[in-house]
Amino acid sequence: MLNNALGTVRRGIPTIVIAGALVVASATSGATAALVITGKQIKDNTVTTKDIKNGTLSTRDMSSSTLSSLKGATGPAGAPGAAGAPGVSGYQIVTASAVIPADDGGEVVANCPPGKKVLSAAGELAGAYTGTAVSIDLSATSATAYAANYYDTADTLTIDVVCAVVG
Repeated sequence: MLNNALGTVRRGIPTIVIAGALVVASATSGATAALVITGKQIKDNTVTTKDIKNGTLSTRDMSSSTLSSLKGATGPAGAPGAAGAPGVSGYQIVTASAVIPADDGGEVVANCPPGKKVLSAAGELAGAYTGTAVSIDLSATSATAYAANYYDTADTLTIDVVCAVVG
């Protein structure tokens, strides 16, 4: 029993020594903090440029009057830039419709006026919820809407095309 008790004490001694070292270290760190110099301890006008590390000051460290004094005169205007690319103008919506017989399919084409290109297109069947498809031709001057009418009455397929002059 005694042997076991002494073994426990021997293993606990290193722990006590480490804890004591930590207490001593924490007690002396206050003395180190007391050695920090504050702004109250520095005599006015004694800190020079060589005493300040580069990159450590920012505009928030300076007074507004100091910041104002750093602004110079406005420089001359730069050279004009190159002309930009021509934009898009002359928007126009072109609409075309066709009747699709009952239980049949069909298409309708809408053409942009000369000099204008298709920007977008949308097709719809007026009374049905079946799908439509739209295709824009390669020259981008017309668009075609396609639909299948699965109902027992005729329906109207309409295409709306947005056309514009594209420069």
